[in-house]
Amino acid sequence: MIAGIGTDILKIDRLRAAYERTHGRLAERILGPDEMVVFKSRLARNESRGIAYLATRFAAKEAFSKAIGLGMYSPMSWRAMQTLNDPTGKPVVKCSGKLQEFMDAKHFSAQVSISDEVDMAIAFVIVTFGTPVVSGVMDPKDLMG
Repeated sequence: MIAGIGTDILKIDRLRAAYERTHGRLAERILGPDEMVVFKSRLARNESRGIAYLATRFAAKEAFSKAIGLGMYSPMSWRAMQTLNDPTGKPVVKCSGKLQEFMDAKHFSAQVSISDEVDMAIAFVIVTFGTPVVSGVMDPKDLMG
């Protein structure tokens, strides 16, 4: 059952300006440890792709905070929710600490979709509870109980 939905869209140039104004500290404040590894790698190869990565992760965190109904209030924090990619490239939500405890207590799971273009980044999150969300590639026969 759907517990909440959230969406966020932002101009990448606005995030780039904040990143430059803070001399890169914005990324350290927003990204979790696993996201930071990917960000640094992408930034080193292509600055625009690195900034787009930061923008999509920022949008995902904003959308997630709306979907769980907390906004940016405890236990939600920038670094406690990460958007990573599974082996197929699908974006997945990874929570940690008090936020993971909150998700477990509510029996919540989250699905995230992210996208970016030259000047915009967008994220959409659906939070469900009660029934586990099927993820990954499965044989349809496995879904027939």
